[in-house]
Amino acid sequence: MSQEFAPQTQLKDALRVLRYNLRKGRDSVRETAPRRLPAPASGLALSALNEIEVVARNLDHFVCNVAHSVLGERTKSPTSLRAIIASPRPEQEFSVAYYETMKLVLSHIGAKRALANESAGGRAFAQLARSQDVFELAARLTLQLADDGSIAIDQLDDQSPVTRSGTNVVAVFAGLLSMLADPDEPDREAMIFAATELTVALQEKVLSLYRKKDTAALAALLERCANYV
Repeated sequence: MSQEFAPQTQLKDALRVLRYNLRKGRDSVRETAPRRLPAPASGLALSALNEIEVVARNLDHFVCNVAHSVLGERTKSPTSLRAIIASPRPEQEFSVAYYETMKLVLSHIGAKRALANESAGGRAFAQLARSQDVFELAARLTLQLADDGSIAIDQLDDQSPVTRSGTNVVAVFAGLLSMLADPDEPDREAMIFAATELTVALQEKVLSLYRKKDTAALAALLERCANYV
């Protein structure tokens, strides 16, 4: 990752971690206070929580404003893996596309509190971009990003179609799959959701290949699936 880009991305990740932990702590108090405290104390805790939520919202706006003022406007970035590879700053473009894509994928599979690390995407791309074949690159990125702790999921919906242990793998595979689909598709969000639904349907196969670390088979599966997204 370029020296100019890395500190900016790390700052954004640090601010996102701050927001994530704040929301996590706030939600934990909301969930546990009524059960673990006697009625008077519980009422006081929940009342105080309402004040904390106001502070949390203000802090959230502050963090967003700081990130916006420090990092500036984000220009439109390529979202297909081929376009990213061909761009002047592929590591930066991939990290942005990876983060934005993973937010939608994680939401679609029922991750209520989740965090994706943008810097990790750029680092992984920098290490693996030497792969000549775009599907092999996507497969190698899937294996690395599913393992490197770049995704934190604190809460998964009970109705999620994905098992908790396989969530990261399914999410990363779906995200990479969406980046391999038709780059001319105008509805990027619909493409991401279609890739996620297809990955969920094939999750046993995806998880099996992931456990075997079978890069060639994962690449072949990504290539076949890309035609249906």
